[in-house]
Formats: sequence, C-alpha cells, structure tokens
Amino acid sequence: MSIIEFVFKTYRPILLAPTFGMIFLILIDCSRYEDVRKGLFPQYFKCDVVQVIDGGSFYCQFQRDKEIEKIRLTSIEIPESIRERATRFTQSLLARGIPVRIEQDVEGRDEHGRVLAYVYLPGGRMLNTLLIQEGYARVMINLPNIKYRDLFLNLQKEAKEQGKGLWRIK
Repeated sequence: MSIIEFVFKTYRPILLAPTFGMIFLILIDCSRYEDVRKGLFPQYFKCDVVQVIDGGSFYCQFQRDKEIEKIRLTSIEIPESIRERATRFTQSLLARGIPVRIEQDVEGRDEHGRVLAYVYLPGGRMLNTLLIQEGYARVMINLPNIKYRDLFLNLQKEAKEQGKGLWRIK
C-alpha cells in the first residue's frame, strides 16, 4: 500500500468533513444565499411583443407561461405634447414578435394591474433609457422603484442640455 493510499484510507473522514460542512452551511443558510443571488443576478423575464399601445406601454406574451400582460415602462412619463412621436419611436423598436427582457424593481405592478418594468431590447439596450435620451420621456420618481433613478436623471439632464425632443426650445 502506498503512502497516498494509506493517508486517504486513514484520514478520509477528516478530508471529507470540510465538504460536508460547506454543504450543511449552504443548506442552513439557503434563504440568505437566495437574497445574495437575486442581488447579483436580477430576475429577468422573457416575453415577445404583441402590440405597442403608446410610447410607454405595450402588450407582451411571456415565454414562461404564454400569458399576455400589459407592460408599463417604469420610472418614466411621456407628456401629452410628445405622445405621438414617442409612440412612433417605441413602435420602431418594438415590432410584433420581438423578444424583450423584462426587469422589475421593488413594485411589480401599478394600481391598474400593469406590469412595471425596465425593458431590454435585443442587443441589451434599455428602452426606458432610450426614450429619456431622445427626449421622448421625462423621469418620474416612482417610489419605491428607484433602481436606476440616478442614471435616468443624468440622461434627462443631457437630453435637456442638447435640446432633444420635449426639451427642444421652440
């Protein structure tokens, strides 16, 4: 019997103890692990665009259960004065059948039952930010959904400075 075989046979329980200990700790603390995982890897849902309603909302069919839901872009609002242009802009990006990713913040639905979401287009661009950047929407602080508040406010400031969309001086 070699020295390696002797050590492995003699001390095997001692060598395996750390492995079992880690598994035990993970099982005991799985709820905290889930919290950490959600923080590092936000929950995304995939859906396919069915129909654009206006610049800030559309119907989408979720891939997981085939349900059709009304999606409302969170943390933005589109003024009436620019609504038609914003709708055309959104329609140019969200054709029927386009797959998008939906990310939610703290509150998942509004008082009308619509899904509140940050919407990611194929290629990874966020629709909410594009509307703000082009001046088709302004930031609406919607507590508790403030995950991207600072980003949105900075983009709005840039759009104002550049005189884009609703910030255009007439």
